[in-house]
Amino acid sequence: MADEGKRRGSANPDAELHRRRRLIAALVSGGVIALAIVLLAVTAGSAGTWDPNALRDGAKTELPKLKLEAQARQAARQIARQRAQREAENKAIQAVISQNPVLTRGGSARKEVALTFDDGPSPYTNAVLDVLKRYRAKGTFFILGNQINGFPLPLQRILAEGNAIGSHSWNHADFTTLSTGDLRGQLDDVTGTLVSKGAPKPNLFRPPYGAYDQKVTAEAARKGMLTVLWDVDTNDYTQPGAQQMAATVLGQAQPGSIILMHDGGGPRDQTVAALPLIIKGLRKKGFDMVTIPQLLLDNPPSPGEQVEVQRTPVA
Repeated sequence: MADEGKRRGSANPDAELHRRRRLIAALVSGGVIALAIVLLAVTAGSAGTWDPNALRDGAKTELPKLKLEAQARQAARQIARQRAQREAENKAIQAVISQNPVLTRGGSARKEVALTFDDGPSPYTNAVLDVLKRYRAKGTFFILGNQINGFPLPLQRILAEGNAIGSHSWNHADFTTLSTGDLRGQLDDVTGTLVSKGAPKPNLFRPPYGAYDQKVTAEAARKGMLTVLWDVDTNDYTQPGAQQMAATVLGQAQPGSIILMHDGGGPRDQTVAALPLIIKGLRKKGFDMVTIPQLLLDNPPSPGEQVEVQRTPVA
C-alpha cells in the first residue's frame, strides 16, 4: 500500500505543482492587488517610473499652496460673516434712531449690558483692552478725534478685537454751546479721521459731558448717528476707588444697562483695576457684556424703555 501511495503521489507531479501555486496565489492575491493599485496611483501620468524624491518635492510645493487656499477661503467666509453682522447691527441702530434719537439703555428682555469707555484712545486704552480680552468681554469706545493720530495702535486693537467705536467729538466741546456749523464740523472731522485710518464710519455719538439738546440730536441723526448716553455711571473721573466703582455697577446694572467709564481724559488706573471686578461680578449675576450695536441687535429698547434723561455734566 505504501508503494501504491508513492506511485499515486508521483503519478502527476505537474498537477501537484499547479495546485500549490494556486494556493499560494490565493493567499497573496489581495496584497498584490492592493500593491498594484498603489503603484498605479503614484505612477499615473508619468512615464511609468516612480520617483520618491519627485513625489516629496511635489508635496512640498502643493501642500503649502492648498493650505494657503484653505486659509483664503476661511478668511473670505469670516469677512462675509463680519459684513453681514455689521449690516444687521447698522439696521438695528437706524431702527432705534427712527424711534428715538437718544439711547439711554437697551431693552430688558435679555441679560446683556454694554461697557463703554470715553475720551480715548490714550495710554490707558491698551490696558483696558487687555482686560476685556482676558475676560472675553466686549466694549464700546467713544473716540476723541484729536487723540486718534497720537494713538493709532490702540485704535486698531479696538476694532481688531471685536469692540465697537463711536464719536465723542473732536476736542470734548460742549455741543449745546456750538453753532450748527461748528457742531457739524466736529462730527465730520472725527468721522473723516476715523475713516482715513481704516475704521468704519461711526454711527454712534456720545456728546461730551452728556450735554445735548434737540439741535444736537437732530444733527447727529441727520448724519445717521444715534446719540448714546448711559444709565449706570461709575464716576471714575472722581477717582472713587476700584472697589467703589465695582460696587456701583453691580448695584445698579440691569438688563440693557449702558455703563459709563473712561479710558482717557486723566488718570485711569482705578478704572483698569475696577474692570476685572466689574466683569467677574456681572458674569456671576448672569450678564453678558456686548457692544452697543450687538445690544441693540439682540435686545432693542421698547418705546416705553427709551427715556430721554438730561445728565449732569461730567469730565
